[in-house]
Amino acid sequence: MHREESWLAATVKRQLAEKYGPRIPGVRRISADIAEANGGDTISHGHVHNILTGEAENLTDRTRVLLARFFGKQPAFFHPPEHGTPNPDSVHALAARLATFDQAQLDAIRTALDIASGQRRPDDPRP
Repeated sequence: MHREESWLAATVKRQLAEKYGPRIPGVRRISADIAEANGGDTISHGHVHNILTGEAENLTDRTRVLLARFFGKQPAFFHPPEHGTPNPDSVHALAARLATFDQAQLDAIRTALDIASGQRRPDDPRP
């Protein structure tokens, strides 16, 4: 029975192909290269194997940061995209939570959304 490749495995494999070309090295070499790109901090070759085979679906923040540095990406690059329509309960829960924020918190969220959507640069000084 054929299992569809996980989003994470496919994403990391594409990045490896971009980095190494058609001859992607083994997991021990990849782990060593991750260490070199991260000042000695690495992901074990076993975990790299699990990522590539789809056995590791969720990354810790640490692993996400190490992969991001290695591939020259932002850590958010290794978050899977959201699919589907938001659940009405989750929308109401988010609205209820936002209603508790003060103006400074709302401004910070607005700024973050503007930066993420490309409407503002991170170094833009406006409030």
